[in-house]
Amino acid sequence: MVRFLKSRGISMIDMLNLSMLFVIFIFFLYSIPDNPYFFKPLLVLASAWTAVWVAVLGRRTTFENKVTEKIRKFFINFYPIIFMFIMFESFFMILPYFNPKDYDAELANLDYRLLGVHPTVWIEQFASPLLTDLMYSLYFFYFPFQFIILFYLYNKKRFAELDKSVFILLFINYGAYIGYFIFPAMGPRFYEPLMHLQTKTLNGYILAEPIKAIIAFFEPNKFDAFPSLHTAISLSTLILMAKYNRKMFYIFIPVVIGIWIAIIYCRYHYVVDMIAGVLWTIFSFVVIGLLYDRWAKTNLFHYKTPKL
Repeated sequence: MVRFLKSRGISMIDMLNLSMLFVIFIFFLYSIPDNPYFFKPLLVLASAWTAVWVAVLGRRTTFENKVTEKIRKFFINFYPIIFMFIMFESFFMILPYFNPKDYDAELANLDYRLLGVHPTVWIEQFASPLLTDLMYSLYFFYFPFQFIILFYLYNKKRFAELDKSVFILLFINYGAYIGYFIFPAMGPRFYEPLMHLQTKTLNGYILAEPIKAIIAFFEPNKFDAFPSLHTAISLSTLILMAKYNRKMFYIFIPVVIGIWIAIIYCRYHYVVDMIAGVLWTIFSFVVIGLLYDRWAKTNLFHYKTPKL
C-alpha cells in the first residue's frame, strides 16, 4: 500500500491533508441527524479533496512553458493554504451540529481562577482608539505572518526544510481544528456574562472596523477559541525563524508578543486558550518533528519532489 501511494506521488503532507479530511468527513456523518445543510458540506470537502489530487498530479507533470512551470512548482509547495481555507469554510455547517455544547463558561471560569480577574475586562483600563487600531492590526497580521518564513525557505530553495515546516504547521492547525469540535467556544467577545462586564467599546480611528469586518466575513465558524491558533502558529513561526533565520527571529519577537496581547485586548481568546496553544505547539515540535524525521529517513510516505 505504501509503495502504491508513493508511486502515485503521495507526499507526507498529502497524507496528513487526506487524513484530516477523513476526520472532518466523519464529524459530518455524525452531525447528519441534526444538520440542516444536508450535503452542502460535502461539496466543500470535495473541493478540498480535489486540491490534494491536483497537487499529486502536479508532481507527476512538467511544463515546457516557464511561467506555467513556475506556477506548478509554487502550487505544489503552497496548495495546503488553499486546502486549509476551503476546509475551514465548511466548519460552520458541521461543528454546531456535531457538538452543541458551549465551553465558554468553563474557560472563563478557569481564567478567573488562575488570574483572579477576567483578562479582557482588566485590560480595558489601557484601551484607547490608537491602541485599538494597533491591536487589531497585530491580530490581523497573524494571518500572513506564518508565510514569511515559508516564502523565505522557498526563495532560498531549501525545500526539505520547507516541507518539514509546512507539515508541522499543518499538524498544529489540524490539531486545533479538532479541538474546536471537541471543546467549542466562541471567546470573550460573544460570552454574555463577560459582554456585560466589558463596558468599553473597542473603536479605533481607521483600522479596527475594516479589520473586524474582514475577519467576520472570512470566519463563518465562530466556535474557534480553544485552543488559540493565534498563539500556536505565531509561536511556531517564531521557532522556525529561530531555526532558519536568526535575524528574522529577533525582528519578530516583539510582533509575536504584540499578537499575544492583541488576542486578549480584542476579546478573541481566554488566557487558557493561549496556554493550550503553547502546550500544543511544544508537543507538535517535539513529537511530530521527530516522527517526521523518522518517516522521512525511512521514506515512509515521503515522495521526493524533483528538484525545483
